[in-house]
Amino acid sequence: MEKKVIQYIEEQGILEAGDHVLIGVSGGADSLALLYFLDKFADRFQISIGVAHLHHGLRGQAADADEAFVRNFCQDRNIPFFSRQRNIQEISRTEKISVEEAGRKERYDFFMAIADQHRYNRIAMGHHINDQAETMLMRLIRGTGVKGVSGIKSSRDNLYIRPFLCLQKKEILVYCEIHKLAFRTDASNFQRDYTRNKIRLDIMPMILEVNPKAEVHFNEFTKIANEYEAFFEKYVDQIEARILTAKEKMVLIDRDLWLNEEAVVQKEILRRSIFKFKGSLKEIEYNHITALSSLLKSNKTIWEIHFPNKVQVTRRYHRVMVTEKQEVKDDMIIPKRIHPNKTYIFSKEHLIIETALISQDDFRKKRCFFSKEIENHSEKYFDYDKIKGRLILRSRRSGDYFYPAGMAGKKSIKKYYIDKKVDRNRRNEIPLLVIDNEVLWILGHAINQRFLADDDSKNIIRVTYLMLGEKCDSRYSGNFG
Repeated sequence: MEKKVIQYIEEQGILEAGDHVLIGVSGGADSLALLYFLDKFADRFQISIGVAHLHHGLRGQAADADEAFVRNFCQDRNIPFFSRQRNIQEISRTEKISVEEAGRKERYDFFMAIADQHRYNRIAMGHHINDQAETMLMRLIRGTGVKGVSGIKSSRDNLYIRPFLCLQKKEILVYCEIHKLAFRTDASNFQRDYTRNKIRLDIMPMILEVNPKAEVHFNEFTKIANEYEAFFEKYVDQIEARILTAKEKMVLIDRDLWLNEEAVVQKEILRRSIFKFKGSLKEIEYNHITALSSLLKSNKTIWEIHFPNKVQVTRRYHRVMVTEKQEVKDDMIIPKRIHPNKTYIFSKEHLIIETALISQDDFRKKRCFFSKEIENHSEKYFDYDKIKGRLILRSRRSGDYFYPAGMAGKKSIKKYYIDKKVDRNRRNEIPLLVIDNEVLWILGHAINQRFLADDDSKNIIRVTYLMLGEKCDSRYSGNFG
């Protein structure tokens, strides 16, 4: 067995002379055998080793005994030992994740912290062929792609190494027996509350009845998948640079270029767009990617789709963006009646509205300072005699319409926003000056030609708006006449 592992380490190139290796040791057969092996051959590989043990706080005295066992094993051999105790059950409840996930996260965080503090450049784990088979099955059951079934790697991130991936569990148990390694047994490994345990205890025995070599074949398949994955990764690397652009708080996807690629490449680019934004693909499954791919291929120009961990992909016409999911906010403007000769300050909207009644003479004098009323100015002049009803400033409502200056006929506000490609998330924020459902002015955008003042207007109301910065003082909210 030792020759087999030495050959595997050398073939995979996972250890180099001078490496400082931190070994994750629970006290079970796999991790204890790995510790014994690396300690025995430390001089051969010219490495130094240390041990990290996480007490999960789940099994009371049994967990205390595990920690003491590993500590004593290391002390007897003068191996540096590091431990930490965490309440995994509490962390699971607080972070709303499974106990399995909480334990895994805490272990890896602990190993990384010790490696950083004590300058270990390798972290060795005791995974073996049976773990590989279980992992592949678990991912297939949950839903995954080729990357998922490529399984556990012998080396990851030039940090984590798994020297025992060439061994079956039974080989490790024989090794422990030969060298009298009195490993600890974790009773929780036999509880069917955990997905991996169900696979190991119930599903795998049924598969092995059909073919006793199934675990070995699973492992061979992951090797093949790994080879395909390595080639594919290099190929997509070149394409990704052209299609994805990382910007502040978002990743942009060039849809036109994306559409030119094969379906398998398209899906990988979408996976990478989420990873590029979030730094993780946690809980992102194959069905998420296929749903996004279908939407992106459709002719719909405005949509958004939400994924786990607050990931949101949005299309707004030609722009496709991966961003953080936006919380629903109250962006509606509270309706306010607007009277002549007053000033209104809307502190939440950072907006000031001023109104004044002026004469035809004043209006004529002003005309030399502006050209066409269809331009988007912050000052507008309306025929006050045409305003029959209450003049209100508010957000959009269903059924709102106007007669755009410079255009023929009536148009709904919804259609106007779509034609002008106004961001859907901003539409409620845009102030409208209205009478019932007829809009006189979409502030900052367009005006209604039916109410514009002209040479025949006798009474004219001037409306001016000013957008303030975020520092508008709420104590001035109200109106002044």
